Amino acid sequence: MNKTLSKPQHIRIVRESLYAGVFVVLLLWLTLPFNVETIHDGRPLFFFAQGAITIVVSIITGLFTTYVLHKPLDPTLPLKTIHRNSVVMYLVNIPVLAFVLTVFGGFFFCNNNPIEPWWHGGELHLTYYSEYIYYVSVTCIFLYIGTYVRNRNWHLNYQLDEVRAINALLEKRQEKIAESEETHDEKGGENLCHLVGNANNATFEVLPSTIIYVESMANYADICYMDGDNPAHKTLRITLKQIREKLEGMDSFVQCHRAFIVNLNFVVAMSNRNTGYQLHLFGTDKCIPVSRTNTAAVKEKLSS
Repeated sequence: MNKTLSKPQHIRIVRESLYAGVFVVLLLWLTLPFNVETIHDGRPLFFFAQGAITIVVSIITGLFTTYVLHKPLDPTLPLKTIHRNSVVMYLVNIPVLAFVLTVFGGFFFCNNNPIEPWWHGGELHLTYYSEYIYYVSVTCIFLYIGTYVRNRNWHLNYQLDEVRAINALLEKRQEKIAESEETHDEKGGENLCHLVGNANNATFEVLPSTIIYVESMANYADICYMDGDNPAHKTLRITLKQIREKLEGMDSFVQCHRAFIVNLNFVVAMSNRNTGYQLHLFGTDKCIPVSRTNTAAVKEKLSS
């Protein structure tokens, strides 16, 4: 299990469960459902017990939804997916919580007999359970409004933190490059990279350090590189996989998207847009998208 993902998931589940428990206690205190006004000495205990049950059951169903149904509250997922997974958690939670509360209610309303809400007079009765299903469902509707807002803010904050962390790594990388240029720290002549196209024996020779990015366009690839002080483009009938194999072993290159390979030495900043992360490159106005699945690879390359 990926610990870096499980930790925010666990914290999120616990927090949402605590919100639910507190909300239930306040709601019961204000509305007094289930003829609870008839309880006098045990009323506070009843309220807090219902809240505690809500917290425990919500944590259990949240973990069940995350690891059994594979519907986690993972900040690396798209926001729509997080909202959908939250709905699934509530749908799983409603019948389970209603069942536990019905059993617990038997202690207060049925002379300490948790079976009586289900079975009396020799027959199965679901009246109490149906009542709890109704109340829990209505409560969850109000709770989900808060969850929806928190999901959005949580997801946005996670993205902002990740962008800040990657930009900090980019700054360090640019400082190292600048220091290397100032001290003229050269490791010897750089070998040309020979790219052979799949049609008409087309070839292209280029220094890897001058490549800014490579974009896949169907069966072709657009290679953007520095020709002296100006960016230039070369189009070859070649796959991105073939180019990636040619550049394999060079630490500055990373595939940041299914259609892009980028030279991190030319990346000056990362930004967050509604469509996802984007890289801003020196020498070109083109913004390179970063897919969510490749964000970790970009961060790992920058950290190495």
